[in-house]
Amino acid sequence: MSALSTVLSPSGTNLPPSSSSSHTSSTPTTTTTTNTARTYYNSHDADAFYRAIWGGSTINVGLYNSLSDPILTASHRKIERMASLITPSITSATRILDLGSGYGGAARYLAKTYGCGVCCLILSEVENERNRNMIQEEGLGHLVSVREGNFEDLGILGEEGFDVVWSQDAFLHSGDRKAVVREIDRALV
Repeated sequence: MSALSTVLSPSGTNLPPSSSSSHTSSTPTTTTTTNTARTYYNSHDADAFYRAIWGGSTINVGLYNSLSDPILTASHRKIERMASLITPSITSATRILDLGSGYGGAARYLAKTYGCGVCCLILSEVENERNRNMIQEEGLGHLVSVREGNFEDLGILGEEGFDVVWSQDAFLHSGDRKAVVREIDRALV
């Protein structure tokens, strides 16, 4: 792994990568959990809720300075704080994998701010479509890509390697968090 190989938790602390690099396949529990998450995030109600409450550009719980902070402001603050923890390592050559990317707010921020390439991976077709539209509107198609997939099985990415794996508030939807960490380890170069 390179010096850029970093996994950040939602609090912004570094997590050690897994020592295993074996590929894993879905278990029945994982498949059920994945399907439940996919169904929820593809629902009209969930999409309407996240667009209305979170502002429709990013989905994360945010970092609040006060009780009166708007969710969108706190959400952007969290993205900026996480990025600040790895800023010296992010260059235009850096490849970032955003697992459970939601509407892609973090990916677009990273691409705009640092000029790096970001691959968004999430299982919701609804969120992917919204993210793709915002990527095009912001002129970031040359830096940000979107893939439909499950972070418990990154086989869709093939042998593509990444310098940084980024995720915010997504792994709680996993039925097999050990598999997620193994897949992260496999994706890092």
